[in-house]
Amino acid sequence: MSSTEIPPGNSRWVDPFIGCDPARLPDPDGVASTWWCAKPPIGNTHPGATLPFGMVSVCAYSGAYVTGYGKYAVSLTGDEPDLLFNEHEALGIAHFQQSGTGRIRMYYNYFLTTPLGRGGLEGLGTRQPLVGECSKPGFYSGKFGASGIRFGVTCTKRTALHRYHFPSDQRGMVAIDFTSGGLLIEGMESYPEKAKARFLDPQTCRGRVLIEGIPFFFYLTCLTPVRDSGFWEDGKPIEVGDKFKASKEARDRALPFGAWFEAETPGEPVEIRIGFSLHDKHRPGEAIELGLTNTFEQTTLASRNLWDSVLGKIEVKGGADAMREVFYTALYHSTIKPADFMDENPFAPGDGPFFFDLSTLWDLYKTQLPLLMTLWPELGADFVSFLSEVARREGAFPVSYLMDNGPERFAKQATGLCHMILTDAQMRGISGDWDEVLRLLWKTSLSGKGRGGKFSEFARNQVVQPLSHTLDLAFANWCISQMAKRLGDQVIYDKCIPLSYYWRNAFDEKTGLLKENSDYYEGENWNYSFRFLHDMVGRIELAGGETRFIELLDLFFGFSEPPHGQTVHRFEGLNNEPDMEAPYAYLFAGRHDRTAEVVRNVMRYQFTNGRGGLPGNDDSGGLSSWFVWSAIGLFPVTGLPIMLIGSPLFDRATVKLLGGEFTVIAENQAPDHYYVQSAELNGQPLDRCYLKLSEFGAEATLKLVMGPEPSQWASDTRPPSFLR
Repeated sequence: MSSTEIPPGNSRWVDPFIGCDPARLPDPDGVASTWWCAKPPIGNTHPGATLPFGMVSVCAYSGAYVTGYGKYAVSLTGDEPDLLFNEHEALGIAHFQQSGTGRIRMYYNYFLTTPLGRGGLEGLGTRQPLVGECSKPGFYSGKFGASGIRFGVTCTKRTALHRYHFPSDQRGMVAIDFTSGGLLIEGMESYPEKAKARFLDPQTCRGRVLIEGIPFFFYLTCLTPVRDSGFWEDGKPIEVGDKFKASKEARDRALPFGAWFEAETPGEPVEIRIGFSLHDKHRPGEAIELGLTNTFEQTTLASRNLWDSVLGKIEVKGGADAMREVFYTALYHSTIKPADFMDENPFAPGDGPFFFDLSTLWDLYKTQLPLLMTLWPELGADFVSFLSEVARREGAFPVSYLMDNGPERFAKQATGLCHMILTDAQMRGISGDWDEVLRLLWKTSLSGKGRGGKFSEFARNQVVQPLSHTLDLAFANWCISQMAKRLGDQVIYDKCIPLSYYWRNAFDEKTGLLKENSDYYEGENWNYSFRFLHDMVGRIELAGGETRFIELLDLFFGFSEPPHGQTVHRFEGLNNEPDMEAPYAYLFAGRHDRTAEVVRNVMRYQFTNGRGGLPGNDDSGGLSSWFVWSAIGLFPVTGLPIMLIGSPLFDRATVKLLGGEFTVIAENQAPDHYYVQSAELNGQPLDRCYLKLSEFGAEATLKLVMGPEPSQWASDTRPPSFLR
């Protein structure tokens, strides 16, 4: 099979280019026309080759914001991003890319690999038009327009495979830049602190580069017979024999340097393989040697088959092909991060679970991580172990985790997230040393090193700023209390449960909303006011009762206009994620019909096909996983033992769980049939808009009868509150 043929699995529906360009979405109508953009309307995704939760990714590099791919400049407002480059160009192929993030400080794109035509190394740094791109899960290809050199890349767990096709009259050369990193934007570059390399033979080079505090052990091999090879510095070959060490002058002047290979025969394809490890100098070479039993085509097929296995975890039926393309691309984007660096912890001597690229944990904890825990509980167990290792080593649980050794972990955005994530994992039956997890949660919050942090401040004052953190900490304390209760630790339970009531201190009882006098991150008080709490009955009472709560939601989503003089900050329409769960808040007041209307409008107007198919930064799959859950008609509530029922897009969705399948059937489904008329769970009538987590299990079926008009279904029942 050639690398461009399409296997029969669900990877055939994926378009990795969705989200790479500014949003080009359907013209919004109705309530959707009132929503606003807090962030740039661009997905910030990339089309490069990677594996599910892959350690290695490979993509064309231009130096543009934010993944290194494309042509756009820094963009921090709700306007369409400006151009950094007028054309869609590339300098070569880089490794390790972010997915869907915004301004996160770390931009990777290491070991820039450039095919060179006439002029050889003189062509380094030359931008070329990037044309003829093709991308499918696990494979990416294209052509450098000026030189006519075609490329294809794929990957394994620890290796990147490059293949370059040169014009028949050109002897191909490929250069690898050991110094590349970051973006070609001031303040967003990276440069190595140390670097050394050695040629083992003319076709093989290995070395180590220390960049942003992380050691990258690498092993380069050129499978094509070479005429010559060596090291280069500042665009010129250097005579240093078979060993190279970055000089002080090179570091002081930030000169680029690296290795190069020149093919023996003009017109012959050049295949380069690069192995990586953050932990062990032998592993990159071992990974290369292991992979030599497979050709480039076989590796591409193996990558695609692995993606088919992952994307086969959810099977959908019904609906148009375009809808399935959006759905499976969303599932694809939901399973790129976090990057699984098993046995590659650069901070510890032993092997074990390790993850990078928790760039936006404040988004991932709501939708993407529950998806991971649900579909891959074995990976969830690794994730629990990883978080525990970080807490032991750093004395705190992260709110993000990037590929560097910097302790600053975006403290402004949120706090206490791992308390919610770990409680959710335990509640979902994920394996873990839960006694140790509870001890670490306690030690890093209200005991030990935690005494000087926000948890301690919240315990003293019952409120912290920004006020969204007050909600975080009240919920986090409730989560600790529930884990302590399940494990029989009365002391921790008694300390934490009283603090879980202080969520009220963030709210203004006169307005029923969060107080305005706070510095809310990427939103306003309205956008954080409808977050799910462990006491939704109390939350709705504070708003003035269900009628008033619904009135506030109607103002927020645009179903009604505010009175003269009242300022309403509307729903961000999934251009951003602070209010991503808010459409489901209506369920706690008996208005499933409103949830159905908002959710369907989001899926209709905010997601589509093509490069502009996402409304905002995908944030490592946080945005896409919202679509995955909502499209199958369910929505998780992290840390609480319930699954909310929404308005499914497909006639049938089958979720393959450990031990069996959970199926959602939408009878009488149609594009304008938003509303559930009746429901059954395993053949028995269901008159509530939620499932207990114990009901969302293997060999179960939820049947929803859909219709074009609202009904009274689930209007007399409410999801439970957990402080009542």
